[in-house]
Amino acid sequence: MRKLTVLLVSLVVFAAAATAQKSSLKGSIRDTLNKQNLSNATIAILRAKDSVLVKFTRTDAQGNFELKNLSSGDFILMVSYPTYAEYVEKIKLDGTDKSLGSLPLITKANLLQEVIVKQRIGAIRVKGDTTEYRADSFRVSANADVQELLRKMPGIQVNSKGEITAQGEKVEKILVDGEEFFSDDPAVVTKNLRADAVDKVQAFDKKSDQATFTGIDDGQKIKTLNIQLKEDKKKGYFGKVELGSDFTKYNYGKALLNAFKGKRKISGYLTSDNTKFESLNWDENRNYAGDANTTTTINDDGGISIFSSGDEFSWGRGFPKSITGGLHFSNKWNQDKHNTNNTYQYNDLNVHGTTITKTESLIPNNQYTTLSSQSQVADRTRHKLTSIYEWQIDSSSSLKITAKPQTVKSLVKTDYITNNYDSAAHLRNTNKRLTSSNDENNTLTGNIFWRKKFKKAGRTISFNSDLSFGDRKESLLSVQDVTYFSAGGGVDSLKNIDQMKVNKQRTSSINSLLTYTEPLWKNTFLILNYRLNLSQNNSERNTFGKNGAGKYENLVDTLSNHYIFNTTGHQGGFNIRYNVKKVNFSVGTGLGTSTYHMTDLNKNTAREVTFTNFVPSVQFNYTPKQQRRVTLNYTGSTRNPTLQQIQPLTDNTDQFNQVIGNPDLKQSFTHNFNFRASDYKVLKSKSMSIYANLSITENAISNASFVDQKTFAKVSKAINVSGNYNFNASLGYGFDLVPSLNVGLNAGPSFSRYVNYVNNKENRTSNKGVNIGVYSGYWADKWINFWMNFNANYSNSVSSIRPEITTAYWQYNTYSNVQLKLKKMKTYIDIGIQGTIYQKTEAFANQLDSWVISPSIRQIISKDDKWELKVAVNDMLNQNRGINRSASSNFRTETVNETIQRYVLFSLVYNFSKNGKPANSGF
Repeated sequence: MRKLTVLLVSLVVFAAAATAQKSSLKGSIRDTLNKQNLSNATIAILRAKDSVLVKFTRTDAQGNFELKNLSSGDFILMVSYPTYAEYVEKIKLDGTDKSLGSLPLITKANLLQEVIVKQRIGAIRVKGDTTEYRADSFRVSANADVQELLRKMPGIQVNSKGEITAQGEKVEKILVDGEEFFSDDPAVVTKNLRADAVDKVQAFDKKSDQATFTGIDDGQKIKTLNIQLKEDKKKGYFGKVELGSDFTKYNYGKALLNAFKGKRKISGYLTSDNTKFESLNWDENRNYAGDANTTTTINDDGGISIFSSGDEFSWGRGFPKSITGGLHFSNKWNQDKHNTNNTYQYNDLNVHGTTITKTESLIPNNQYTTLSSQSQVADRTRHKLTSIYEWQIDSSSSLKITAKPQTVKSLVKTDYITNNYDSAAHLRNTNKRLTSSNDENNTLTGNIFWRKKFKKAGRTISFNSDLSFGDRKESLLSVQDVTYFSAGGGVDSLKNIDQMKVNKQRTSSINSLLTYTEPLWKNTFLILNYRLNLSQNNSERNTFGKNGAGKYENLVDTLSNHYIFNTTGHQGGFNIRYNVKKVNFSVGTGLGTSTYHMTDLNKNTAREVTFTNFVPSVQFNYTPKQQRRVTLNYTGSTRNPTLQQIQPLTDNTDQFNQVIGNPDLKQSFTHNFNFRASDYKVLKSKSMSIYANLSITENAISNASFVDQKTFAKVSKAINVSGNYNFNASLGYGFDLVPSLNVGLNAGPSFSRYVNYVNNKENRTSNKGVNIGVYSGYWADKWINFWMNFNANYSNSVSSIRPEITTAYWQYNTYSNVQLKLKKMKTYIDIGIQGTIYQKTEAFANQLDSWVISPSIRQIISKDDKWELKVAVNDMLNQNRGINRSASSNFRTETVNETIQRYVLFSLVYNFSKNGKPANSGF
């Protein structure tokens, strides 16, 4: 009976095992050096307890593999490929399908370069020129973002603006899993991408797009961070809802959502805010809004540079009220052969405020003071769409098309009062001016980028074309009442102006670059390029006075014109580049012409001007060791006059400051020399950098102004001068003072000379300066963290027209932050400090130092850490006076803006995220 029972139990167990749910395992194998998938790699599954082979397969032509009908349990995954180190990983199968994503293989030669270091606060892996940080080794607070995670990693710094420095160099690009994540701007490291979703952070020098495409190292590298997410965090959604108010005047609200599955991403946001100019902070803007203000330029060698800057919707003076919204969709499909990236944005910004400016101007044998007050109300609305499509046609060619249409409408009303006083403080004139403008600007910019590789290594061809179209209409009402006074104080004369200015401008341009690369012999390449530029500017500017019926219909001929300004440019160039392991050297030049065709339709006249463009360049790069680099560059470049500088039309919008054109302007030529050397020791967190730059400009386009000695009205125009130069240098050194406490020092001089003309007299302004900076940061798993920036700047200025006056002063600026973490109480305190101090001198005798201290306290109020309460004080000491000062040997200016000062804001924040496939979400 006992044997029968054992037999029955065995049969039941066997049947259960036979019917148990089976697992499947899939993924792909990728070469970390050449960034390509490997075919015919062997994937073996071994039983963990005795290393018995259970199953094996090989990757297909695309490097993918799949193993089916695997039993549950603990196993060892082993990947092997000739000349590559074996990849080994322990895995656990539980009866579900499992995707391992892309598994990296490293060549045995590169593996010998690898060093693994266990540091005091985590693990760092140095692999060739890549430094890899394991995120789980760095402890962060609840709901921590990637920004906080980066600050804790040795050798990485994040300042108050969100700018990131890694290994002593500014990070120019951030990728997520090796790809763009809503934007390749560094600000993509967001407070809404949680730190607990990150597996690794990799810091390395990324080659330029052109170098990656051609395989020819052009010496252009940018510091890049790659955020590698955990496999189980790559699908789901995250976001937050945030509301804040002081219950009287200041309010804001945000709703942000980001949903993604693999390479498909959808995001949206909506904000309303009157507490600051940028409703989204630096990270939210890029994460949810896409790359709103990115500009792409084509380098002379055909490479592409991408940089980001603010616009009229992200800054300003006065009190703002903004509403913003946006939607973003991006996806890749068909084995990444197709890629689309689309962003729509809406901005509405209303600003009002008053600005008071005092300027002391020094002219030959005289001086005067201008005191002006400006009250402004402005409302701007923008609709903007950015759409990018990339097609990997085959393994050797690709096509990228970009389109960016936008429309901007502006309504601005401004009241000005300007008074000019002579050296004896007597009022000489006053101007009460009212302007009201209505502006609509429609633009469409685009780019077509095609490139192809040939079978012979290093032989490539690419075509890059920028397209731009614009249509702008503006109506400007200008009403001025000008009063001139005699030396005794009586009224000398009156002048009244009541005019309507109607401006229309239609523009179009095509800027195309064709680049061909050819290997000459071993390590030496020839790069040929041809650029064609065609542009048209149809500019019509009409000024109307009132007729007898009070309508603006009388054309003022002297203040009106209709110009057609066409430009045709041709430029051919070559570059010879030599590349070996440690040395990269190139020499080349470009030569071409730019022809301006100018037609005055009102006067029925035409003229043509041709400029010769010459752009020589020499570049030398030396990399003796990993993380150590020396670069020496020389470039020569021409600058041609603009239509606004050439067009001979007087602008009388401001009677005391008029600008006229100069049709005889010549082009300028600038010699630019640049030296840079850097060394970084990642294991010791030590860095050193040296930088120097010298630029000398021939026929520089400068300014000539004539100031009336009685009325102090000024008329200016652009002119050519000689003698302009600028030099600046910097030496930096960073090190750990004690574990987790990093200190950085930098200092450097600057010298410059600027030439202009005042009342027909040449004026050479010589400037000297010194900058000294100190940085310190302490980031560890402690109750306190902090970082501090301090800069001291010395300025010395003297001009040839007033050599007896020397303006010299020190200015000190600091921006610091202290974080207190009471983990058991789930309470986090943050204190921001911003200080500005001027040396008391004759120029700033009555200056007031400014200390803006803004503390906040954040309390987690739910067990799952999703709900937060926050209390923040803006400008606790009420010292944000909005004062800006500047001084030179020719002028001293103080500007006071109405600005947001002290308030207390109470906020409720809800953070949410769901990893894995969201229920009923459609993803």
